[in-house]
Amino acid sequence: MTIELPREIEAQLKETAQAQGVSVGQYVENLVAETNLRRAQVSEFKAAIAERMASLNAGESADGEEVMARLISDFTSR
Repeated sequence: MTIELPREIEAQLKETAQAQGVSVGQYVENLVAETNLRRAQVSEFKAAIAERMASLNAGESADGEEVMARLISDFTSR
């Protein structure tokens, strides 16, 4: 696959890849993998918030700080 990039972006990719000791292709592959992982984590976090909001709307009571701490803990432990 060939991707046309502005020279500045290409230079940044090469510089960063070299600093990390990987090829540009490997660096881009790592970026895509990290982006996909973060998107999945954000989706899971949104689903957990929606689930918690549904239970609160159904009448369950909870301490807001405790709920957020638990959601954040779950999110960061993945």
